[in-house]
Amino acid sequence: MGSQKKKEKQSKSKDDTATTASPLDDIRARIREAREQKREAAAKEKKTSRASKHAPMVQSSKHAVSRRRTVVEPPAVAKARDPRFDAAVMGHSGAGKYNAATNKAYAFLDDYRASELKELKAQLSRTKNAEQKEELKRQIRSAEDQMKTRKNQKRERDVVAEHKKREKQLIREGKKSTPYYLKKSDLKKQVLEKKYEEMGSRDRAKALERRRKKIASKERKDMPMERRGMDDAPPDRGKRRRLA
Repeated sequence: MGSQKKKEKQSKSKDDTATTASPLDDIRARIREAREQKREAAAKEKKTSRASKHAPMVQSSKHAVSRRRTVVEPPAVAKARDPRFDAAVMGHSGAGKYNAATNKAYAFLDDYRASELKELKAQLSRTKNAEQKEELKRQIRSAEDQMKTRKNQKRERDVVAEHKKREKQLIREGKKSTPYYLKKSDLKKQVLEKKYEEMGSRDRAKALERRRKKIASKERKDMPMERRGMDDAPPDRGKRRRLA
């Protein structure tokens, strides 16, 4: 009786171990499969990867190639531009610094602008229509103002260049240790002097007379009414300022 009971216990324990061992075996099998898959993927990557970083890339044949292919890149079409209105070329509107080489290359445009202004004045003398005359006058004033602005800018550049040259020479000779930078007021005065030097005697006299009248009218506006010699003026012309 005792031997039979021992045999039954041993058979039950074997059955229990078999039932408990079966899910562990499944997990181990799955782990083995996953490892094998990783090894196969790593082997494929080694085959497609480059031998060195300088070698060309190897593309797998499984990837589909696009049907659209650009064999030759077409050249970029250059856009036409007028240098008279290009800020990068002429250096206006704060779009960049003055470029001496570029302005020298396009110096012929000054003659072209002068010929345009001459043509506008000729059209104004021939035109009889009032509206067209007003439009031509507006264009002439605009062209003349632009020419004056360009001339004034050129004078400023010349004055600054001459001043820098003088300062460098003085420092080179040992007469100065640090350069002196022009103030805006000094620059304005020197530009005005240079402008009068470039004029003829008659034009200079006219310009000085205009400037004298302008300064006198400005001072007269700031002066009280009693000092303007208008004591006998009618009272309806405005209120008079009181003397301090």
